[in-house]
Amino acid sequence: MTVYEHLQFIASIKGLEGKTASNEIEFIISEVGLQHEREKLAKNLSGGNKRKLSLGMALTGGSKIIFLDEPTSGMDPVSR
Repeated sequence: MTVYEHLQFIASIKGLEGKTASNEIEFIISEVGLQHEREKLAKNLSGGNKRKLSLGMALTGGSKIIFLDEPTSGMDPVSR
């Protein structure tokens, strides 16, 4: 699955549909810095970008509490 498809799947699990889901996914992709990776398969992402995707998946749907274990490990300094 691509980056966009992963986020779309998580959004559907969390009850987001249609335009609301699309807007949320676009916002998350831009916030975590995966604009240029959106159509890449997740298995082909670098380690840092995989972590960004995981963070984006956790943030999708307006999660109230998120527990993170070294989320910036392997990310470039700008993304941290």
